[in-house]
Amino acid sequence: MKDKTSEIYFLYDSPIPSWLENSFRNNKIEVKFIGINKFINHIYKFRIQRIVILHYNYIKQCINSIFSSKNNDIIICWLDLTAMYLLLISVLFHSKRRIIAINIMFNQGSDLINSIKRKMFRWMLNHDNIYPTVTSLELALTYSELFKLKDKHFYLLHDCYGNGIAYKSEITKNEGYVFCGGSNGRDWNTLVKVASLLPDIHFVIVGPNKNILGEKYPTNIDFKYDIPYSQFNQLMTNCSLLALPLNTEAPAGLIVLFSAGLLSKAVVTTNNVTMREYIESGVNGILVDKGNSTILAEEIKLLFLDANKQKEYGKELFNKVKQLGSPNAYVKQLIEIINQICNN
Repeated sequence: MKDKTSEIYFLYDSPIPSWLENSFRNNKIEVKFIGINKFINHIYKFRIQRIVILHYNYIKQCINSIFSSKNNDIIICWLDLTAMYLLLISVLFHSKRRIIAINIMFNQGSDLINSIKRKMFRWMLNHDNIYPTVTSLELALTYSELFKLKDKHFYLLHDCYGNGIAYKSEITKNEGYVFCGGSNGRDWNTLVKVASLLPDIHFVIVGPNKNILGEKYPTNIDFKYDIPYSQFNQLMTNCSLLALPLNTEAPAGLIVLFSAGLLSKAVVTTNNVTMREYIESGVNGILVDKGNSTILAEEIKLLFLDANKQKEYGKELFNKVKQLGSPNAYVKQLIEIINQICNN
């Protein structure tokens, strides 16, 4: 168990969800939560203004936690970016805090911004006061190589579906289309190619903005963007299966994958270090090599025409998500990490 002198703080990127508070309370662990206003992303019209205000609140949150805590207290950061800010501020104020950086995410790229981020992440991850978590053990090896880390230990912490969707272990309504939605790490180019190869199959795609698919895309794609979560969820609920092509090894698409699992939907996705943690190809979904539009189209077509396989994969994915992604499982894993940190 954690040492009695250490207090635990949790920095969340919005108001604290009830599932998180309740799960810690049920495990009799006292945590001091610090959240931010969830309306920040919506009340400011311009994107740059929203970003500046949001990051200002992240920094304010970190400063608040530094002055509220003491040396060797544990501060859990829901976002790896918040962990970065917190470490910078703690170094500036000569304060020692043990910082758990949840779900390290880094999209590889060769541009200037990614080059700067890589250096910052490497500095952060090499710091003794940072305790990073990843959603798969393979991802830890990938990051160790990418950031040239020698002895850094990554803790395994599976993602959590929280209060997102109620359990639906039976197959839900099937309106005969393939659904793909989300933002981070989606391989939109491959998806458009797949739709071109399958003109007789209807695709419903939800992206983050109107230009994500380009100016021209096949007529069998019904494209939507900037829609309410309730509509997004309804479109996913009514589909035949999900296509989730990804262009990164980072843990993108997990919220959608978990939502699909709770809806008992079959999923065809990319064979990367993150998805291999949750999908066993041919058992609870299908994995296809990144960027292979031909094979992806073939697998989607076969599964689209096989209602029995859809139900089989959906049921198995439901069981996997329920096992790994429940709030109780999530908090228990996090408590184990806290205890390991305190005992070292």
